[in-house]
Amino acid sequence: MSETEFPPFLKWGSYPSKDKENPDILVVEVLETETFETEFSTNIRANVDGIEMNIPLHNFESKNNQLLKKFLEAKKKGKIQVGKEFKIKTWKEQHPKKMTFEIRRYELVF
Repeated sequence: MSETEFPPFLKWGSYPSKDKENPDILVVEVLETETFETEFSTNIRANVDGIEMNIPLHNFESKNNQLLKKFLEAKKKGKIQVGKEFKIKTWKEQHPKKMTFEIRRYELVF
C-alpha cells in the first residue's frame, strides 16, 4: 500500500516537552470525525500541522486513554467537526504513583 493510500501515524515520541507551561502544540484539522481501530490503537484521520496523518488517540498497550476521552467528549459537544481546526497541547510529566515512569498529558484548545 502506498503512503498516499494510508497516511502515516503520528509518533507521540516526537513531542518531547516536559513542561506544562511550554507544551508541544499540534494544529489539527479533523478529516473524519469517526474513530477507527487498528491492531494497536484507536485513531482519527486528520491534518497535523498541514500534513495528513493518523493520530493515535489511545494505544491498547497503555492505560492512558485521556486523549480518547477528551476527543469523544469534545465531539459530543460539537466542538470537533470535519474541517475545523483545534490545537492539541501535549507534554510529559512524572507519573503520580510510579516514580520511574512518565505519563503524557493532553489539552484540547478550541
